[in-house]
Amino acid sequence: MSSSENSFEDILPPSRGYSLSQVRLEMASPVLAIFKAKLNGPEGIAVWARAWLSTEAGTLAESASPQLKAGDEVTLEVALRGAITPQFAYMRIESAPLHTEHVVVRKLA
Repeated sequence: MSSSENSFEDILPPSRGYSLSQVRLEMASPVLAIFKAKLNGPEGIAVWARAWLSTEAGTLAESASPQLKAGDEVTLEVALRGAITPQFAYMRIESAPLHTEHVVVRKLA
């Protein structure tokens, strides 16, 4: 099973010049989501990315990148460990670990 979902919406708008672009999600299997995006920000500045799958009740699984640089592309794999079907896919860019600058969401079928 492979499906691609690319219609993400802002839930926290970009700030201070940081943003995600070209955000893509591939459900490689029922338990593996592959997120890809371009990380935008002030040139050469360190950035981090985080992606997660959730239900309305909370986060099911997440993944975080190591330190990258603005302008880099990132790929994050999020693996589910249970039988619960995710309802939402989220991705964010951080200007420092856990300092969120932009968050996008995709409602899953």
